[in-house]
Formats: sequence, C-alpha cells, structure tokens
Amino acid sequence: MTDIENLVMKEACQLGLRPNADAVRRAGIDLAGSVMTTDGLIAMPGKGSIHPADFVRSLRNAMPESFAAIADKPATSDERQSGETLTDFMRRQVEAGRKRGLPADWDQIRSRAIGLTKRCMDEIEAKRRRN
Repeated sequence: MTDIENLVMKEACQLGLRPNADAVRRAGIDLAGSVMTTDGLIAMPGKGSIHPADFVRSLRNAMPESFAAIADKPATSDERQSGETLTDFMRRQVEAGRKRGLPADWDQIRSRAIGLTKRCMDEIEAKRRRN
C-alpha cells in the first residue's frame, strides 16, 4: 500500500467508514501516479487536486456497498456523533483546534508582523514556551 492509499484509509476511518478490499483496490487504481501536494491534497494526473476526505466521499458515493460504518466514530470526527449535543460538538471542535500545531511558516510570518498581529503572535509564542 502506498502512502497515499494509507492516507485514504486513515481518512475513511476518521469519517467513520471501513472500506473493504474492493474499495481499497479501486482507490489504488484511481490514485495511480498521484502525488501529495505540500497543501495535503492529492494531485491526480490530468484531473487536478482533491482533499483525501473528499476522495473518500466520492469513492463511497461511487461504490456504497464497499463501505461499512464504524460503530464508534473517533473523537476527532468533523461530524456530530449520535447523541452528542450541539454544544458538546462545538466544544470538541474548539478543543481540537487548540491542539493543532502552528503553521510551518510561523517564524517567517512572525518576523514580519507589526501592531496587533505582532502582539497576538507574541502572546501565542509565550504560551507555547510555558507549556
């Protein structure tokens, strides 16, 4: 399995889906010659780029019989879980956003920042050092 196919399998699990062997085979065929971009997209030769989650959704729409639902979605899912209140869902989304790392070009942007942006970035950097 290629890195891109592994990424597709990971995305399927995050969407609460379990693809069977037919879906994995089709993904391998559809993604032949594809590469990952620096933006985290799959660049498909002659077809453009697509986000891995969108590719999984497209594949599921094309072959729904090849996907089974995972009973318990992971806590990082972008969809509301059954029985989850809107407030709990939003809190989980905010918390997940706080745990994300800083962008790769953070230091470069911070060195050029001025005014309020610079103060905010300095505060974020100070919090990062404390933790």
